[in-house]
Amino acid sequence: MKKWVWIVIIVVALIIAIAGWIIGTLVWAGKPNADYVWEFVKKHPEQASVTLVSNGVIVAQTEPDRPMPLASTVKIIVAIEYAKQAAAGTVKPDEPVLLQKLESYYLPDLDGGAHPSWLSDMESKQRVRDGAVTLEEVAKGMIMFSSNANTEYLMEKLGLANINRNIGELGMKSHEPLYPFVSSLLIPYELMQTYPGLERKDALAKAITELKDMPIDVFRVKAAGIHEKLRQDNDGAYKRQANIKDWYNEKLDRMNSDKLIAASTADYASLQAKMNGKTYFAPAVQKNLDILMEGLMENPANRSMFEHAGRKGGSTAFVLTDAMYATDKEGKRTELAIFFNNLDEIQAMKLSASLNAFEVELLKNADFRSKAAAGMDSTQRPLNK
Repeated sequence: MKKWVWIVIIVVALIIAIAGWIIGTLVWAGKPNADYVWEFVKKHPEQASVTLVSNGVIVAQTEPDRPMPLASTVKIIVAIEYAKQAAAGTVKPDEPVLLQKLESYYLPDLDGGAHPSWLSDMESKQRVRDGAVTLEEVAKGMIMFSSNANTEYLMEKLGLANINRNIGELGMKSHEPLYPFVSSLLIPYELMQTYPGLERKDALAKAITELKDMPIDVFRVKAAGIHEKLRQDNDGAYKRQANIKDWYNEKLDRMNSDKLIAASTADYASLQAKMNGKTYFAPAVQKNLDILMEGLMENPANRSMFEHAGRKGGSTAFVLTDAMYATDKEGKRTELAIFFNNLDEIQAMKLSASLNAFEVELLKNADFRSKAAAGMDSTQRPLNK
């Protein structure tokens, strides 16, 4: 057989082998594996922070005080302020909010389809009336669907200063202040406008350099300014001009992920305990908070196992976070905050696919809970609420 034929055969075989390895890896990454989560925490403590609490006692933790990017888990703080203002009558849960107003804050294809999915759910449930939904539905969409547009609207409606006041009141020592993090995605566009004589790729390169060196307080101020522009962007002209899909790239995604609001799992486990105990917040506040946080209880299977349960997670290409609480039918309380950062694509896929299975096993299986705790610091101590 001629030499070139052998070369072709070898090249084809290598291509098939590589393709098979890639497909096999993706299939593996997409399959849930509860053990993978605690094994990952044990092997990669520099990428993880965990605080697991059972009946008021910390039973396992890894780097509990290290602030890490929260992604959408931070929306719990917005939910708390909504619940407080709704209880006080400052806002009314049944007041109408025009969908067009929410659209002002929506940046297409940058929220994993969360906002369109929520809109579709509102339509299917016939919750849209005269182009509007209730404020309560907006807040539920922020938590249950993780709509970024709804979050930015609520920041405007509730007041960012009021939202951030909760951090101190809740005793969250590591928590950074909230800012309009969706609006911040357009900071590079604003920076590019300061280089009118350059081609866009060159202006973008300069904007990326500026963004990399930008102090976080300046970053937050710029995000607030863009938030105001979006608030007034009734016809969408500003967003069309910015045209974020034409220039947003992985480097910017990485930088924005690193600048996300951060906090520790110790703080978020303590917060979950406050919501799970049902006594920290005033009854009217707790009632409104449960409506937002306990969408899990709409599932009959969960109602058969738990008196109540709530959860909020978040993710970027590099970050995965989750904070959850549950009280079972025997009255046993569990709270968990688990944060990951600096993930590669396969790690992010596998952890995302496995996290729910991990949490279910923690709640249902005492042997699994002991095994997982053994992979972390399992010195038991009371939770500081």
